[in-house]
Parts: sequence; C-alpha cells; structure tokens
Amino acid sequence: MYSPLVPDSNKTKLIETFSAQMIISNYKELGLHVDRFFDGESIYLFECLKTGYRFYYPFKAIGDAEFYKDLSLSRDNYYSERWEHREALNILDRGDTVLEIGSGFGVFLKMLKPKNIIGSGLELNPHAVQKCVEEGLDVKQKLIQDFVLDTKGQFDNVCYFQVLEHITDVYGFIEASIKALKVGGKLIIGVPNNNPYLFRYDKYHTLNLPPHHAGLWNRKSLTSLENVFPLKLESMLFEPLNLTYDYFLKVQLKDLNNNIETLCIKALNKLFPKFLKRLLCKLYKGRNVLVIFTKT
Repeated sequence: MYSPLVPDSNKTKLIETFSAQMIISNYKELGLHVDRFFDGESIYLFECLKTGYRFYYPFKAIGDAEFYKDLSLSRDNYYSERWEHREALNILDRGDTVLEIGSGFGVFLKMLKPKNIIGSGLELNPHAVQKCVEEGLDVKQKLIQDFVLDTKGQFDNVCYFQVLEHITDVYGFIEASIKALKVGGKLIIGVPNNNPYLFRYDKYHTLNLPPHHAGLWNRKSLTSLENVFPLKLESMLFEPLNLTYDYFLKVQLKDLNNNIETLCIKALNKLFPKFLKRLLCKLYKGRNVLVIFTKT
C-alpha cells in the first residue's frame, strides 16, 4: 500500500477496519444513499509512516460531485462562514490575489470584497458554481491540476477550507496548488483536527468516514508537508474548544468505555459543570486547525 502523500513510499500500516454496511446505514440516517461507493464488506484506514497522514482505502469509496451536491442540499449549514475563514482574513493584505479551491457557494470569496482583496474560486459542485456566477463571483468548475496549467505563479495566496480531507490524490492536489503560488506566497489550509475527540471517541462518526472524508489530518501530518513540498510552516492555529464545547461534551458523555478520563468528566459535569468547561477548554484543542505555509 503506497501513501497518497508520499507516492514513492510504501511505508504504511493498517490501523483500523470499518464495516461498509454500518457506514451505509449511518448515511441513510442523514438521508444520503451511498451504496454505490462500496463494493466490499470493509473500509480500511492506513497510516503513512513517513508523515503520520491517515487515509481510507479503497479510494473509490470517496464521494463524487453528485454526492457533495446531495450533501449540500440536505445540510443547510454545509457551506457557511467558519472560524477558519475569519482567521484567514487576518493573514491577507489589501490588494492581495487569492485563489480558493473548493469555494462552495462563495462564502469566503464574499468576505474578501470589503477588504479589497481579489478573490477567485474553483469548485466541482455545479450547483454551487452556478450560484456563485449568478452572484458575480469569479468561480470556475475546474480541477486545480488543470487550472494551474495556465496560471502558474499568479497568486499571492492559495487557500482551501474543509477540502483537503476529501482528496485522494493529496500529493498531486497540493503540488498543483503550490504551482499556482508566487514564490513567497502563502498556502492556507483549514481541515478538521483529528487529534481530539472526533475520531478517538466516535469511530463511526458518519461525516468523518467515506464517502465524505478521504483522509485524517493532525499536527504531525500537517507539519510533515514541509518535508514533502517546497514549503515553510509559518503558523498553526487551533479552533478554540469553547466554540463547539456542547458537542464535545456530548461525545464524551456517551462514551461507553468508562475509562478513568471519561468517568472523571462525567462526575465533574454533574458537580461542577462550569469549572469543567473552563478546564477542558484549556486542556483540549478544538475541532479544526488552520495552517499557514510560505512557498520557498
């Protein structure tokens, strides 16, 4: 098994196996039919030993444009303003050029306009592209690997939010996005942070599995991008836990393992809920992480 992040390396290991039928059943509860993505009985999670990147296999189990169209129509907040959007705005300068890959319905591109930042977008969901064009946004239905053939070195910033975890060919995707950058330009990536509770306490968290997610990112795997690409890591920011604390606590309280950590949280939540919240928000990182690289 070769790593999709280090294509010439087969230093990987199997770390988890999932029931395809259970995944299909969980998606049905969300009103999504995903049977077509699963041929076998199991889905496998591998880890790249060189980078710490974890990825699902087989790759054909990952969603297509139709899947994301259905998902966006079934979830009102799927494309919405996010914590990482607001943080990224603080990094950009007036007059910058920005390419957003996976721009959805243009939420972030609209946020750029008041700051006089020139934004362009790429999006594979045809429904979202149509809406963006109708609203006067520069969004194209095109892969970055094709788009960059005519736009090498043209952008001050390239960004993607909640996109990289959906990509199977992560090496080709990141390589192409770096080519679109000027030397010294910034690559800004926002992804779910899979160090905390989301995967640890909820193995079958539906939207953290195929066909929605292709891979899982954390501090180690994101930092490793410096060793694979011509990039220098400038900063890494974690979403504050207090923004999603209620969901965090819900996951902790339904954990059936009853280890010491879980039992302590359950007891403190009954006796001192406010103190527990302050404590956990200091100890735990939140659900998302934003990393900023400079092209070298």
